[in-house]
Amino acid sequence: MTTIDPAILDKYQLEPQSTSNYNKELGQEEFLELMMAQLKHQDPMEPMDNGEFLGQMAQFSTVSGIEEMQNSMQQLTETYAAGQTLQSTQLVGQEVLVENSQLELNDSESTQGSFELDVASGDVLLDIANSAGTIVRQIPLGEHPAGRHQFAWDGLDDNGNSLPAGNYSAQVTAQRGDEYVSATVLTTRVVDSVEFGNGAETILNTKQGDTLTLADIRQIRQNPNVANSIN
Repeated sequence: MTTIDPAILDKYQLEPQSTSNYNKELGQEEFLELMMAQLKHQDPMEPMDNGEFLGQMAQFSTVSGIEEMQNSMQQLTETYAAGQTLQSTQLVGQEVLVENSQLELNDSESTQGSFELDVASGDVLLDIANSAGTIVRQIPLGEHPAGRHQFAWDGLDDNGNSLPAGNYSAQVTAQRGDEYVSATVLTTRVVDSVEFGNGAETILNTKQGDTLTLADIRQIRQNPNVANSIN
């Protein structure tokens, strides 16, 4: 029968203490010292079974391996966060394509967007609505294969009148059999600033007032107004 010197166990006997400094974990050095004490004070007539000893060693190796893996994952996370931060700062001033149907019409230029089709369509329609939700222009886009395609709106209504600058929305529908189904609409935003948090996801603020993450960006476009643009 295996016995352990009480003096060894006394070293690890916990004294009453507050919850704030109470530690339930046994470190690697303490684990090894207890194991060696167990071997030293075992009964020679009934030594520890090899399987039991190997089992304890395997348990120790598993715990040690998990700790090392956790440390590696923490380092990987920190490296990824640093890379994400560097990438995000380079987006300031750049145009990015996101899944959003809101269009911004200016006085001096038309506005553009994109749409995505899962399958080919023989007839695609673009509807432009004002802030009240009223459709002010419908533009037939014709036949398109599956994939991403661009559209442009010149700011005119169905009667050829110029509409005031402001916010509008785009809806694209594609013919599928006897029905028309909605397609995904993508529009551009300009990144205005970047916010960093301790361990939190990086936030991108746009000039249009949107709050984005890197996962929201579908494409980065060259902005001719920015000297150092991303290729």
